[in-house]
Amino acid sequence: MKATSSIASRVAGLAILGLALGVAAAPAHAQSERTEREYRIQEQAAGSRLRFDADPALSNFTLSVTGPDGYHGSVTSARVPPSFRLADHGDVLDGIYNFEMTAATPERRRDASPQQAAYNGRDPSAGTTAYLGYTYSGAFRVVNGRIMEFDQAEQEG
Repeated sequence: MKATSSIASRVAGLAILGLALGVAAAPAHAQSERTEREYRIQEQAAGSRLRFDADPALSNFTLSVTGPDGYHGSVTSARVPPSFRLADHGDVLDGIYNFEMTAATPERRRDASPQQAAYNGRDPSAGTTAYLGYTYSGAFRVVNGRIMEFDQAEQEG
């Protein structure tokens, strides 16, 4: 993902402002490695369910959500972004919840030299590349068991 430091600092500032005001924080994007293009993931909330729309090039999704009083849940999906129902993973208390979605891009990177690959216990013809990862994370607020709507214009104002 190509982002300038001013955009990154603006997103970080919005997240801090959102937490200070007690409202949903802005989503943030991160990548474990530099990719050739930018990928899109967008979250949507309905009641106590969090779902995502994602670039169709992404695959192998893992969504983890943490929240108050040790709340933690995780779901995976190979082809489409998973949806997450809060009540399926524990008691839903009011407060700030954080999520992180990871996915594989279609881009590959070289993992190891042929010499290193020969000593990893795998068939040398299996290849020495792996898919580049993409991470999308953010936070939301729950009140009375419902995810509050995130309004970016409200955060910026």
